[in-house]
Order: sequence, then C-alpha cells, then structure tokens
Amino acid sequence: MHDIRDDFGHRAVRWLRLLCAVLAAAAAAAPAQAELRPLVREMLENLASLDEIGAGVAVGDFERVGRAAADLDARAAALVDFDVTRLGIPAQRGPAFNAYLLEQQQAARMIAEAAKGQDGQLVFKNLQGLLNQACVGCHASFRERENLMRPLVILMTSFLDAWQDINRAMLTGNFDLVSRRAHDVQVVTRVFTAESVIAAAFDIEDPTKLGEFRAFLLEVIAQAKQVERAADEEKLDGIIEATHRMWTNGCLACHDQFRDED
Repeated sequence: MHDIRDDFGHRAVRWLRLLCAVLAAAAAAAPAQAELRPLVREMLENLASLDEIGAGVAVGDFERVGRAAADLDARAAALVDFDVTRLGIPAQRGPAFNAYLLEQQQAARMIAEAAKGQDGQLVFKNLQGLLNQACVGCHASFRERENLMRPLVILMTSFLDAWQDINRAMLTGNFDLVSRRAHDVQVVTRVFTAESVIAAAFDIEDPTKLGEFRAFLLEVIAQAKQVERAADEEKLDGIIEATHRMWTNGCLACHDQFRDED
C-alpha cells in the first residue's frame, strides 16, 4: 500500500539536502566553545530534565515530574547573574539574560504545581511555555542570527518539535501521531548521515570524529524506528523506552561529547 509518509520523506530529503549545501557555504563560524561550556553543561542537564518530565507524565509518575521541575528551577537560579561577557554578550544585556532565567524558574514552578495535582495536560502546557518563552526565546535573542540557521540548530529544533508532539500524543493515546513524528525524526536525521554532508555542514574533518558523529545520528534513527514500531503496535512502554534511548544515547550523548571536545 502506498504510504503518504514516503512522499513527505522524499520531498524533505531533497529540500534539506539543498538547504544543507547552502548553509554549509553561508554559515558563520561557531563561537569559541571553551567559554560556553559552563552554560552548555546547564543546557544539557536541562534537556535531561525535560526528558524526565515527559517520561514521568507518560507513566503517571508525577513525583518524578516534580523532581525534574525542581532541578530546572534550581539550575536557573544558579545561573542568575552569570557573567554574560564570557559568551560575547555585552554586560548591559545581563538583565535581559536574567529575565529568561526567571521565565524558566516560573515555568518550572508551574510544572511542579501541575505535577502535585497530577494534571498531565497542564504539565505539558507549562512545559511548552518553558520551551517557547525561556529556551527558544533566549536562543533567538542571544545567538547570532546566522548561527540560528546552522544545520545543527535546525536538526535539534526539528527534534525538539517532534519530541514535544510525541510526549503530548503519549498522554492522549494518539499512537498515530507518535508514529508519524517518529518517522519524521528518521527522515530529517537521515539527511545528515552522509559523510560529505557531516563534513560540510558540521565542519568535522577528522575521520574518527566524523564516524563517531555519524554513529550518534544512526542511533537516533534506530531508536526512532523503535518508537514508530512500538506506536504502530500501541505499546506505550516500548515508546517510552525507545524515546528515552533516542534522547540520551543519541542527542544528549552526541551533544555532550562534541561540545566538550571543542
């Protein structure tokens, strides 16, 4: 039977290959990562907390959700008055940076309150607010415009969008949406697995590192396939386990290794 997702996949691959070719030629160099590491570490831990919240709601473990929300709150508090000049941001913009941290704290506390009431829908509503107002808003304000269009940012943004949909769909039992979004993750990630694309789009020339980066992408694809298969079989436990592996063994592990190596 003809699968409409295949049509989408072929179109997406063609479009993204063209986009990567353009971005590889036009994107500016990334900022020096040595100065970004303290903030990057916090971001990685925040992403892990987001995964904990999604998994907690899916299995009805609201204490787990509450603990993850408390971690988000504490990490934002610890970063208030961070020396933004270390990130190449003028000191006078420090208050604006702090404002996003306060947004994170407020959203985290609202998630914690929703968890106390065991209201999964409200948890996700506040989680989406955190992502849009704190995370995405801060990136849009403090990243250079050209860096917002870097291939890695596009890949991670696509993944986060799919991850949000998958978690909301698990909550409502919409297995078809889980399956479709897991398939989307495979399509988008597969675009970047060619060694020539990795070298050009992510500026990785060392053959060993190139192979390691590709292995992380293949792990994301493999686990997304498991998510799709579990969704097609309407196995919630399988979706949760594969989503967690996709997130931790693929995205977070890659981000951790390659950020620390820079």
